[in-house]
Amino acid sequence: MKKALDKLLDNIKFDKKYVLFSLILVILGIVTGSIFVVILNSTDKNIVIEYIESFVESFKNGSFNYLDTFKNSEITNIIFVLIITIIGFTYFLFPIIIIILFYKAFIIGFSLSSFILTYKLKGLLLSVLYIFPHMIINILLISLLVAFTLKLSITMIKCIIKKKEVNMRQYFNKNLYISLITIILMTLTALYESFVLPLIFKGLTKVMF
Repeated sequence: MKKALDKLLDNIKFDKKYVLFSLILVILGIVTGSIFVVILNSTDKNIVIEYIESFVESFKNGSFNYLDTFKNSEITNIIFVLIITIIGFTYFLFPIIIIILFYKAFIIGFSLSSFILTYKLKGLLLSVLYIFPHMIINILLISLLVAFTLKLSITMIKCIIKKKEVNMRQYFNKNLYISLITIILMTLTALYESFVLPLIFKGLTKVMF
């Protein structure tokens, strides 16, 4: 058991500066997404409000589709992880994973502001429930995966520039290992988002509205 744990810890070591960069990018994405809702014109704000009201109503009237939500969430998560993993092997496309991480964080900020825009103080509670804990866990997992992938990509670029040899197989194996763990954990969050969160939302919206 100890050997297995040591191996696991060895495989999930991350460079702190890349992790810090990823977390700063997440914060910027969340802040930008939150501000973006505020600066929308009245027509776009009304569209956002109508979508949020329709979303909440789907819980109240029982029309929320649990299975479709799980499928969509799982497929989306796997696609994001695969894209990041593949880019780790190609290294020169690493700016794309920065955009992906920023986009994921932007959606969180946008969701928070959208609920608050629609329901004010009640929306604050709904927005917290909507993103916690599954979306927070997902963004942290993606951040760590991006941090490792950035390190892998930059290490490869440096080796090419300086014409140094390095054991890239070790990095590739770790990349695959971390990606697999990420997919497994994000599958669990997708299950929560699709089957547990709707029940919480359904009960809460019936009380609040």
